[in-house]
Amino acid sequence: MENAMSKAERNGARATTARSAEWHNLVSDVEDLIKKVANVSDEEVARVRAKVEQTLAKAKMAARDGAASVRDYARDASTATDEYVRESPWMAVGVAAAVGVLIGFIAGRR
Repeated sequence: MENAMSKAERNGARATTARSAEWHNLVSDVEDLIKKVANVSDEEVARVRAKVEQTLAKAKMAARDGAASVRDYARDASTATDEYVRESPWMAVGVAAAVGVLIGFIAGRR
């Protein structure tokens, strides 16, 4: 069971790392674009550049806040689940068995 959990955790970590890398690439590309148009004196370009800079700053802040929120929620859910299983181990086994039977029944019908 521990190996399966570790594998799932590793797969989740890989997916998170891939999304994080994509996010960083996007931010880097947008910042490069802003730098390239920084010397353009057109008023409309300057207005759009300022708006993009503000939006990028807001997106960075939201990403940091969102990651912290998800991390806190996952930690709380993990703690609550651990406490429940320790307090009611047979109930947890029963629920897991019922879910397994249900999944087996659904999979068997297809």
